[in-house]
Amino acid sequence: MLTGLHHVGYVVPDLDAAIAFYRDVLGMHLERRGDAGPGFNFEVAVFRLGDGSTGIELMRPTTGTGPFADFLRANPRGALHHVAYAVEGHLTDAVNHAKACGLSLAGSTAHGPIDTAAGWRILNIDPAGTHGLLTQLGEQ
Repeated sequence: MLTGLHHVGYVVPDLDAAIAFYRDVLGMHLERRGDAGPGFNFEVAVFRLGDGSTGIELMRPTTGTGPFADFLRANPRGALHHVAYAVEGHLTDAVNHAKACGLSLAGSTAHGPIDTAAGWRILNIDPAGTHGLLTQLGEQ
């Protein structure tokens, strides 16, 4: 079912500083930056590695409330928020497989896959079933 690492997501306190680090120090190309959309309360910056199949997603809360603001309060210097694995085929098939394994969907994808501001189609797996780490599945 899994074919590789899709992306890792970091919540950061200063998106401009984080972008500068990945761009100027690590030499990565900023692929996309923007607001995550109504109700999500964060902005996102996306970098791709190598052949483009693996990404880095930087997120900064845009309000003082919500899951990303709460996460940043608990991790004021920023921290790894989630790991996303690439799946073979469509995420709708991955939903059935995850549920058959006893996993539950979480967050904004509780009713199935969504298209994100990062330009990816993802599915969140409830951290209660993944040893505490928010795990996402993503289509390539």
